[in-house]
Amino acid sequence: MRKSPTAEIISVGDELLIGHTLDTNSHWIARRLTSFGWTLQRITVLRDSLAALKDGVGGALRRRPDVLITLGGLGPTHDDMTLKGVALALNKRLVLDSEAFAMVKARYSMLEASTGLTRFRRKMATLPEGAKPLPNPVGTAPGVTIKVGKTRLVSLPGVPSEMKAIFQGSVTPMLRSSKTEAPKEVSIGLVGIIESALAPALDRTRKAFPGLYFKSHPRGREGGIRTLIQLHVYSVDPNSHARLDNAIAYLLRELAKSARSRQKDP
Repeated sequence: MRKSPTAEIISVGDELLIGHTLDTNSHWIARRLTSFGWTLQRITVLRDSLAALKDGVGGALRRRPDVLITLGGLGPTHDDMTLKGVALALNKRLVLDSEAFAMVKARYSMLEASTGLTRFRRKMATLPEGAKPLPNPVGTAPGVTIKVGKTRLVSLPGVPSEMKAIFQGSVTPMLRSSKTEAPKEVSIGLVGIIESALAPALDRTRKAFPGLYFKSHPRGREGGIRTLIQLHVYSVDPNSHARLDNAIAYLLRELAKSARSRQKDP
């Protein structure tokens, strides 16, 4: 059985940690990683701090995921320091990249009559030594990628439209090249049962089908007129795909047994 490739995400920005901005970027990427058959192992949120970036990126690289994606901090302002943090983690210099510089210059020539590139704009073309820029079709800051051992590190802007454009144009082809199979998922609604009553039957089912992942989501209040639990079951390896229907049938039988047992109790 082929093991699915692994990924980690690092989202960068004080605005995420103070509750000003919701990290929708990580959620968007997580759904796509899963659909391509990748396993997302961790999402980390870091402050706009060189020390935090060096520590966070270095720690992720020591875990050796196949892909490490950083989000945010590629722009021209003082708090855009992701690439400097990456360079520190890799013990590499920051250098002005000619290809990235051409991308930034071309973008500003479309926005302004003057193409003067200040040091703030040149900053977006200054990459860790050995890194390559990724085209940004809707914004100014290129994405950046560099191979570190077995890990492909990809840095993307935090602006969602820019992140998505670079991801779809440059990252998606790489993810699909792994040729892994996406997990199969089944969702069912269980009415008239609370989560604590579901737990014993769900635990027995989980042990009987170790290749599957089970997650229950209570909807509404326990003790309400119509309690509802949304149960998601999906395969965590290709060999378990065919067992999903059997697992659902097994769970329903276990729930029926539990219901009969409760009826017999005085």
